[in-house]
Amino acid sequence: MNQSNSLGILNGYGGRMSLNPKMKCICRSKNFNKISKYSRLLEENVDYIECEDCGLIVASDSENYNLSKIYNESYFLDMDTGWKGRAELVLEFINFLNRGLNLKEMKMCDFGAGNGYLTKSLIDSGYTICAYEPFLGNNLYLDKMYYINEPFKADVLIMVEVFEHFTNSSKEIEEILIKFNYPKILIFTTQLTENAKGNIDDWWYLNPDAGHFTLWSKKSLVRLGELEGYNFVSFSDFMHILCKKQYKKEYEILKLKSVAYKLKSALSNRYIFLKNKIKTK
Repeated sequence: MNQSNSLGILNGYGGRMSLNPKMKCICRSKNFNKISKYSRLLEENVDYIECEDCGLIVASDSENYNLSKIYNESYFLDMDTGWKGRAELVLEFINFLNRGLNLKEMKMCDFGAGNGYLTKSLIDSGYTICAYEPFLGNNLYLDKMYYINEPFKADVLIMVEVFEHFTNSSKEIEEILIKFNYPKILIFTTQLTENAKGNIDDWWYLNPDAGHFTLWSKKSLVRLGELEGYNFVSFSDFMHILCKKQYKKEYEILKLKSVAYKLKSALSNRYIFLKNKIKTK
């Protein structure tokens, strides 16, 4: 499932495009739109292709970029400034899942853990978890003893804002699943392309300087799960889970909890709206 090979070479430039007849998207479509974004850090245009059928967007040449220009010591200071708020949301989400799935009894790994803030929060909350981060910096919240260098047999993988950073997503995801012995559950966050406001070309999440080279839709994530033996469950615009198909009980629990989570979020948003509503004449 090598996505860079499967996407192939584009025939033509601009607007709607067709790939070589032997080349297909993850959903088997052959028709794409082109989106070009300038990268200040890479000092060149990054060309994305958007599948007309499933909505998957990839920068097919991203494997060739010098990613050290993007992932450096200043990344979490200058570019990704929302990491702390996301970590707190994910911690709350995992605590919500724990009531029913008993995640505290499972071996977990925070894949792409960054500065370790989420991992430390989960350890402090009683979870058995370690961190994995290939671009490890110096400004850490977690002792380096909790970072691992080699994959292990994990029950749960947590991947916060990782899916959009893949440069060869199908191949890389498959390799991760193999190395971690196909975990029971993948908990991950990523924004969905169908939730982009306005023109997709202007979508804030489509940002090469943030290292975003693969943008997913629900349809493409469902297809990814099917190819790898997982069921996909979406809890919100950005919070998602892949559950290994053989764990049918856990999957049913997740589907029920997704309904409860969406209801809880809707009620919370309504409360905030009513609380902040200004009475006008």
